Amino acid sequence: MTLRYYISLTFVALITLTSTYGQNKDGKSYTLVEIRNLYQQINSYKNYRIITIDDVEEFTGHVTDNGGSLTGYYKGDSLKKVIEWVGLSNRVIQNEYYFDQNKLFFVYSTESRYRFNDSTESFDYSKLDKTFNGRYYFSNGKLIDAIFTGKKHESTKQEDASDLLTSSADYLKKLNAKLKLN
Repeated sequence: MTLRYYISLTFVALITLTSTYGQNKDGKSYTLVEIRNLYQQINSYKNYRIITIDDVEEFTGHVTDNGGSLTGYYKGDSLKKVIEWVGLSNRVIQNEYYFDQNKLFFVYSTESRYRFNDSTESFDYSKLDKTFNGRYYFSNGKLIDAIFTGKKHESTKQEDASDLLTSSADYLKKLNAKLKLN
């Protein structure tokens, strides 16, 4: 047997193993790469039509101590991104929702707490400490991955994901209704 035969056999074996054990289009790794690519495309686009709801009660159903806003970023008539900012008495919560064809595919969530000043026994509203970062990855309306700083949300990630899906659908409706009025 010749060297050429062994090289050919090795090449065929590598091709077979790669296609057998590699990720296909339905694999989680492929989906996460696609999500990251869509996320980058949405954030690199600069000519969005912006629709904002500044009345926190209009989109949350209740009043908060430090207000809130809901901002939608439209490319044509298609909502691509929503930023929800809610100011509570002791913290700020911000969720960035990302859409493709009106379907949620990613949420970046942060929570920051106001520093408490022991000498004045009150919060210092000029200083925030980030206490939570969360990345939620969705495909076909289901959570496929979640990455957090800390363990706080690990035990509630399915419930959190369900709440994010519900909120995103509600925000999509509210922002689309406001878009039609403008």
